[in-house]
Amino acid sequence: MNSLFALLAQRSWVALSGLLTTVMVTLYLTPQLQGWYYAFMGMVMLYSLFDLGLAQVLISISSSLSQQDDSAKKSFRGLPANDQFKSLLFQAVRKYGWIAGIFVLIMIPLGVLFFWTGTKGAPMPRDQWFWQWIVLVVVTGVVMLLTPFLSMLEGAGNITEVAVLRLTQGVLGSIACWYLLWKGAGLWALIMVPLISAIVTGIWLRVRFAVLLKVVRDATKEFARHATQRSLSWAKEVWPLQWRFGVGWFTSYMLTQIYTPILFYLSGSVVAGQMGVSFAIANMVAVLSNSWTSRHVSRMAQAVSDQNWSALNRLFKNDLLWSSGFFIFSALVLCLGHQILEPTKYGQRLLPFWPFAGLLAISFVNHLTGTFGAQLRAFQKEPLMRIMLSGAIVIVPLAMFAADRYAAPGVVCAILFVQLVYVLPVTIWTWRAFRAEYSSTYRDAAYVGA
Repeated sequence: MNSLFALLAQRSWVALSGLLTTVMVTLYLTPQLQGWYYAFMGMVMLYSLFDLGLAQVLISISSSLSQQDDSAKKSFRGLPANDQFKSLLFQAVRKYGWIAGIFVLIMIPLGVLFFWTGTKGAPMPRDQWFWQWIVLVVVTGVVMLLTPFLSMLEGAGNITEVAVLRLTQGVLGSIACWYLLWKGAGLWALIMVPLISAIVTGIWLRVRFAVLLKVVRDATKEFARHATQRSLSWAKEVWPLQWRFGVGWFTSYMLTQIYTPILFYLSGSVVAGQMGVSFAIANMVAVLSNSWTSRHVSRMAQAVSDQNWSALNRLFKNDLLWSSGFFIFSALVLCLGHQILEPTKYGQRLLPFWPFAGLLAISFVNHLTGTFGAQLRAFQKEPLMRIMLSGAIVIVPLAMFAADRYAAPGVVCAILFVQLVYVLPVTIWTWRAFRAEYSSTYRDAAYVGA
């Protein structure tokens, strides 16, 4: 299977299954359980703050090690056989073992305390959420343990196989989730996606890439006898990249995932459920709109390398216009659909119209800043990282204040206010200044070289 086709199929399924899951949740869960469902999702997504982008770093470094490796020295299924690759795999598995263990030990009691004390209105019987939360955290920890294997396989060039694996995980996990929702299993349905992912990945690794498991076993024995002199330095090779990715993951969580748990705790499960469903819909539009930009990331980087500013600007303008047009059109269609559904019982599962429209506006601003950031990353720089981080630091306490007093409309207004007054204007100003500076620098360098 072609790698591009596999990737497109996997991403398309993510968007489609997300929409279908949202529909199933509204059909087969009560408004209260709907809030618990999305609050569970928001809380378990805290794993990204434990991972801190390490999975993406492993893809990047293993790709570099794979390209450096002599093809004659490749091991089973084309994996690099050099000591640094083995050392990276061994250290990554050890790190993820600690990360997963800490995640489970912290999140189980933290989640129990959060859900026990944060319920407003009618409390949920303990048998409907207590063990479900514990199992969800443990299964997510198992998925984290398997993460370094997939990241390094993808970095070593097995993009198609990993994409097919993720597609298989997504299809089977979603079907299992939908089946349990249909059968009235409540929050147990949420566990199916990570559970199926762990089972399928474990079987796939054992059957297709057992050599990686052998590398870890051998490296463990070697580590007990002291590591080889050619082992990779984590502090020098991994951490300088990870902290940058980590800031991005932290900011992303604070700007997207945290608001449903905040509303659950301060405003109740029904409001949190409305926020969760509405945000899932807005995020789906953002993901589809981002396709225009993501497909040209490598071409923009090549244009910068060639100092072909006209090509860079043309790609950026086309992507910005087409993706923004698609987003605005989709948002208008969704607003119309909201007006149609609002008098029905399904309309009550969404935020009221104006907060819903405001949430779409928030996603659109996030889309714009992401598009500007994509062009600047073509220069291998992240000048917008401080803006996003400072914006998140301001937005979160404002959202908590608003949630306690004005529920979801207050949270939406707080986010949109900071985005329109600070994040978007400063992002555009930084983008224009940074692009002008680097264009001038490259032109001067070319002039001197001539």
